[in-house]
Amino acid sequence: MFDIREGEYRTAFLMQLNIFLLISTLLIVKPAVNALFLSKFGAERLPEAFILVAVAALLISTLYARLLDRLSLNKIIEGTLVISFVALVSFVILLQLNVPDGLILYLFYVWTAIFAVLAGSQFWVLANLVYNVREAKRLFGFIGSGAIAGGIFGGYLTSVLAPVIGSENVLFLGASLLLICIPVSRTIWTENVSHLSLYRRKKRFQGIGEHPIRTIINSRHLTYLACIIGISVIVAKLVDFQFNDMAHRAITDPDELAAFLGFWFSNLNLLSLFVQLFFTARVVGTLGIGISLLFLPLGILLGATTLLIFPELWAAVLLKTADGSLKQSINKSATELLALPIPQDIKNKTKTFIDVVIDSTATGVAGVLLIFIVNAIDFYSWVISLSIILLIGVWIYLAYKVRIEYLRSFKLQVQNVSNEQDISQITDPDSILQGIEDVLKAGSEKQILYILSKVQNIQSDSLADHIYPLLEHDSPQVRAEAIRTLYFLGSQHMVEKIRPLIYDPSYEVKMAAFEYLFEYSSEETIVILDRYLDHNNLEISDAALASLALETRNNPTLKNIYKLEQRIDERLGALELSSDSDASLSKGAKLRLLDIVSNAGISDYYSYIETMLAHEDPEVKRKAILSAGRTLNPDFIDPLISFLADKKYLDTARKALINYNTPAIDPFISAIKNRAYPIRALRNLPSVIEKFDSQQAVVALFDLLDDQDQKLRVKSVRALNNMKTSHPELVFNSKEIARHLLQQGKLYLETLSAMYAQIIVNYRRSQKEGLPEQEDGQKRARRELIDLLEKRLDMDLELIFGLLELKYPAEEVNLIYNGVRSNKPEQQNNAIEFLDNLLEPDLKRVLIPVVEMTVLDSVSEEVLRSHRLKIPSEKECFEMLLEEGDLQIKLAVLKLISELEDKKYLTIVKSYSKNNNTQVRQIANKALSKILER
Repeated sequence: MFDIREGEYRTAFLMQLNIFLLISTLLIVKPAVNALFLSKFGAERLPEAFILVAVAALLISTLYARLLDRLSLNKIIEGTLVISFVALVSFVILLQLNVPDGLILYLFYVWTAIFAVLAGSQFWVLANLVYNVREAKRLFGFIGSGAIAGGIFGGYLTSVLAPVIGSENVLFLGASLLLICIPVSRTIWTENVSHLSLYRRKKRFQGIGEHPIRTIINSRHLTYLACIIGISVIVAKLVDFQFNDMAHRAITDPDELAAFLGFWFSNLNLLSLFVQLFFTARVVGTLGIGISLLFLPLGILLGATTLLIFPELWAAVLLKTADGSLKQSINKSATELLALPIPQDIKNKTKTFIDVVIDSTATGVAGVLLIFIVNAIDFYSWVISLSIILLIGVWIYLAYKVRIEYLRSFKLQVQNVSNEQDISQITDPDSILQGIEDVLKAGSEKQILYILSKVQNIQSDSLADHIYPLLEHDSPQVRAEAIRTLYFLGSQHMVEKIRPLIYDPSYEVKMAAFEYLFEYSSEETIVILDRYLDHNNLEISDAALASLALETRNNPTLKNIYKLEQRIDERLGALELSSDSDASLSKGAKLRLLDIVSNAGISDYYSYIETMLAHEDPEVKRKAILSAGRTLNPDFIDPLISFLADKKYLDTARKALINYNTPAIDPFISAIKNRAYPIRALRNLPSVIEKFDSQQAVVALFDLLDDQDQKLRVKSVRALNNMKTSHPELVFNSKEIARHLLQQGKLYLETLSAMYAQIIVNYRRSQKEGLPEQEDGQKRARRELIDLLEKRLDMDLELIFGLLELKYPAEEVNLIYNGVRSNKPEQQNNAIEFLDNLLEPDLKRVLIPVVEMTVLDSVSEEVLRSHRLKIPSEKECFEMLLEEGDLQIKLAVLKLISELEDKKYLTIVKSYSKNNNTQVRQIANKALSKILER
């Protein structure tokens, strides 16, 4: 019924039990604490509690983020549970001892609100560590039902027991349930997470605990989303106040009030579940996100208007019902769809931030607003209802703005994937389905693959009809991705349409078809395996085995049942026995076995991938590179980086390394700084880092702008510009950009001075007659240095304008660049004038001279001195060029010194004769010996 497989029962039930206990505890504690607080102080003091909750949440979230950097997650989770248990028991004991219960109730109320945020957040972080994407797709529904059951159980239990044993005694029951969570969480971690490699754990855990406020501000899309959530929280707190106030006025006994609140909290869980099961998919899929976003505010508007006219408890219940039933169903699904164009890494970070900081800040704002209303007006209920109605107006306006921004972001992302085709026909901002359908019908292959990867995160059967035609697409990659997307959408009715694709000419499509059938076929998996694992067509049998390996990757029990390792051993044995006459069959078997091994995730077989990385056949080697990347084994990072130096394997190695995602940035940067690989390979790492779409990637690329290698800096700037175009929500530090612009501008002018000095020396020497023949070597060496300096100036100019694109609008910078590079004086002058108006004073002083030098036909000593540039002596020129660190220029300078054989350069050469770089050391020693001989 729940598609839980053998080997998964224990963990799935432990996870469900864990969230059941957490939510049960919360729903026992929350109504009891609310009832005690209201009975003691009345609703008039709730605004103060809201403000305290906001302040406490902000402080704790900051502390929590720091702890995540220093402690492992299991220790933090266990520590949170232990502290929560101790706090809960302490609060109850103190209340029973009548220790200043006013302060205790305030602290208890705040603790309950913080626990509600931390408990759920920590559980789902743990769940994402325990399960991979495929397992999560199958099991999160079953596990999440534990939260629903806990909400219903805890609330109803409180409503039954509070009048009998008292609210304070019910809290001991909640503490008992919370205590059980500690060994349950510890067992889950020990059995399912502790064995994960640190690398894979980091990838699943990235982005948690960060506060990307600037990321949200930099993106209109994220800003509107955050504002909508903030407004919704303020409205929810006003609704909560109205509900609690009316309930307290109608029910004065604290135990009866706790029972009432517990009863309605459980009812709201049931109603929300009903709406989610029977209405959410139809509403969002049919009406689109624009209309769906209006259901919650309009529902609250109806409730608030009713309460304004009839200020009674039943109207407050209606208002609370509208908020509670729609928030976690229709509104949640629509909001998730709005985040579709946002990269997953950014989504993870901003979600954590919004859940804690935005929510807490909005809670504090609601508290301040309520204090003002309650203290200033005697009959405040109607004012609060009116405030809710006014805020709903703002909410609806923001919903309108965000749907427009969603459409813009969606089109931008699709167009950035490939410039082959403009999806201009996406015009309906109300329907995500329409936009997706437009791309799936008319988009390029890259655009279709991009959309399919995005919609895999949307749980909506209504998308299946738009994806089904792609099963007949010309591209095998599109056919395979379409099957995998249908797999994640839960489209069980496609089994008979996908079964024939087992015989598709593409091996990749065969594998995808088997993955789908293993999940959704009504036949037992063992029946499918018996039919196809020993099929006489080797491609079909291997595709079945590769799919089985993927489905059982984290399930040792199923691996044993289906004898996965035995079957892999048989494949390896067959390959060893194959003869040279079976070369083509042997090659196909090797390629397929690489898929099987990388899917299985059994480290004992990774030596096979390592062997194939050295295979002489380019196709086998490429498949081995991709297979190595899929394992996410850190041991493969080194060989994969090495392949970046080979043009034949560059694109394949880049794809493989992209799999490692953001956690790979640190080893990448370390490799670059230590020069652990050929420079050709290292120069291609920025194009890998840019695909990680994370703030950490931006920081790393900025760090590379200080590297000595100019080509690496150029590629880093290009990568940063690509990221800015694709993901404007990322933060690009203006101060850092300005620093690099000033540094690069000064470097350009210094290089220009050095080049001029070399040109003058070259000219003067050429004017002399009767030069010895050995000076021909000097001419060649000097000419080589001048050519390198000219190329360096061109790249410096590209770097400068690339940095300007990060700081100013790209279209304006491109316009200036094209004007500067043109041959028409009028366009050049206009470009310089435009740049002069664009730049800030500090940048203007350095960059305007650079651009003015660029447009000159020739540079004279007078021009250089007019810009206060010193023309260096030849020795100063050499020292300056050697210090700047560019390897090619450094070698050219040392080669020229070697040809000059002048003793005044002896100290310069000696300092490089023991250099770490072999080439530098060899040429320096050669120059040293020639100078000493002379």
